[in-house]
Amino acid sequence: MAHILDLDALGKDISKALARSFQSGHVNFLVGSGASVPAISAAGTIEEEIADLFTAGEDVEARTKMYGFLSGIQEPMNKLIEDGENDNNAETLGRYKEYLGIVEMILSERWTNLLPKQATIFTTNYDLFIEKASLNYPALKLNDGFSRAPSFDNRIEYSSHTFFNTTYNTGNLYNYRVEIPCINLIKLHGSLSWMKDEDDIVFRIATKALLPAAGTPEQIQEFIEGYAVVLPQTTKFRTTLMDRTYYELLRIYANELDRENTLLVAFGFSFGDDHILGITKRALKNPTLKLVVFAFDEAAKVSYSAKFAGHNNVDIIAPSVGGQIGFEKFNKVMRSSLPKAVQTE
Repeated sequence: MAHILDLDALGKDISKALARSFQSGHVNFLVGSGASVPAISAAGTIEEEIADLFTAGEDVEARTKMYGFLSGIQEPMNKLIEDGENDNNAETLGRYKEYLGIVEMILSERWTNLLPKQATIFTTNYDLFIEKASLNYPALKLNDGFSRAPSFDNRIEYSSHTFFNTTYNTGNLYNYRVEIPCINLIKLHGSLSWMKDEDDIVFRIATKALLPAAGTPEQIQEFIEGYAVVLPQTTKFRTTLMDRTYYELLRIYANELDRENTLLVAFGFSFGDDHILGITKRALKNPTLKLVVFAFDEAAKVSYSAKFAGHNNVDIIAPSVGGQIGFEKFNKVMRSSLPKAVQTE
């Protein structure tokens, strides 16, 4: 069965175990909507609520709820894109900046040259916090799946084949080659930076106007269909393009978990997506895979325990009764896994 580890009681042991895994394994993270709080509300049961409305034939109500879900992400992202003042955005972005800085140090401090200085962040979030936070780390390569080769029309197309490329700095005077730390950012449900262009997905970061309070059902439907994302728990507004991309990214997720000596650290993710949960549970048959899940509170701990019952290569990091593990505490644990000489950088 999954191991439940009390963070307050076993903090040092947890940090040591993570440090060993970061040094010797393929590093992967699974980040969910809980990481983008307070700027964006956690998804919670929104998928089930929308699905229930569609099942009951209440399509207008389902689309209205879906619009509320999307506008709750788009509104803070409009401010993020415009660099507008927003306390919640600033707090959330600060946590992501700290997180990416820690991941960069984890990769830079690897002792072995047998493993690439790469980590992969899988996320179901549409928001742009990771992309924005990465601008603070010019020495860190963020691979978001878009090939930015020079072109006359400045068109930047998405292709999953661009993931997992290794980049080196080389000297033209002295014969040296240094690998650049790289993060593969794989957005399993799409992104606000994605735009559909016939059979392609192209990169675009732009604000999007919200509808007036008295938006019509037709306006709401048009607003929803303008996104290149996998929408919550329904196929009514998915396209063949997004279906194909979604399952291709799930295949990449499955392949990564099947690699030997793989670590997957999950934070802010409920495993409420049935596809991702199913792939993860099947992958846990790989005895060299280690899943470390950070539970936000007691309810999350109970939920994870039920989902991963029978899997002894799962560690559930939980707070003491009445406590919580937010992004700040998660970063603190990640930082404590670094060598002491760089923990304060």
